[in-house]
Amino acid sequence: MADIELSNGIDGIRGKLAGRDDIYFRKRNGKQFAVQLVNPREKFSEKEKGLHLGFGQLSKLASRISKDNRLAAPYMADFEQQKAKQGGQQSLYQYLLTRFLREAKSDREGKVAELMALCK
Repeated sequence: MADIELSNGIDGIRGKLAGRDDIYFRKRNGKQFAVQLVNPREKFSEKEKGLHLGFGQLSKLASRISKDNRLAAPYMADFEQQKAKQGGQQSLYQYLLTRFLREAKSDREGKVAELMALCK
């Protein structure tokens, strides 16, 4: 594999260049990758669609809470405690998302509705 230096414009590429491309670009751990999407699915079951929707709602909620100090205050003590442990989540967003996913695993719809109501 070759190591190359990318210019700022190329270094900032994310996603596909065209809608039906099977190559997309992403950045992981500071390195730029071109990844080929093999056998993409276009049809999902109703259960899978529900899981995707629930994950999206929890992700938006975690993002909103992590950006608002007032909403994040109840979670900060636990976040700082687990952050100090080896392998702990270093990002408040990632910590919240992981926590919400664990809590919602058994009752996804009920937990999502409950958490969304707290942020209104």
